[in-house]
Amino acid sequence: MRLRALAPADAPAVALLHATSWRSAYRGMLPDSFLDHDVVADRQTVWQARLHTDPSSAAFGHVVEDTAAGQLIAFTYALRGHDPVWGTLVDNLHVHPDHKGQGLGRQLLQAVARTLGPEHQQPLHLWVLDANEPAKRFYARVGAEFAERSLSAHFGGVQLPEWRCVWRDPAQLLALG
Repeated sequence: MRLRALAPADAPAVALLHATSWRSAYRGMLPDSFLDHDVVADRQTVWQARLHTDPSSAAFGHVVEDTAAGQLIAFTYALRGHDPVWGTLVDNLHVHPDHKGQGLGRQLLQAVARTLGPEHQQPLHLWVLDANEPAKRFYARVGAEFAERSLSAHFGGVQLPEWRCVWRDPAQLLALG
């Protein structure tokens, strides 16, 4: 396996992995019709825009490749300084369902913290759906503080309760084993 920077050429593979992750993690939360039919096209549009059409200079990300299989199995996408109070937003962190529990999520969060560097003084945050218990347990294990509750953006025609998870000092992620 190889961890590397996210590149524009990764857009199709990232979109497919994103859809696969949502189909696994969000079944029963998002409408089945969206997950079964529209999610791939939706994510392709998002990733084409993010990585090709309108890339942000504040955006960066990482992918984990299974070099033997020649496929992406995990990725993250972050926006440096996204919020004046909450700092850098980890907008996406997804691991293929077949590769969960192998430490890839932790490695990706650590890669984000390393990219921010030791001089970074702002927090790192992300949003997790309230009903996504496995993800909430993972973020708690890697030291996230559940800071506030809100409603998600519309996905598949629904809004869901979610939590802002915060690392006040992103460098704390680097100390994780």
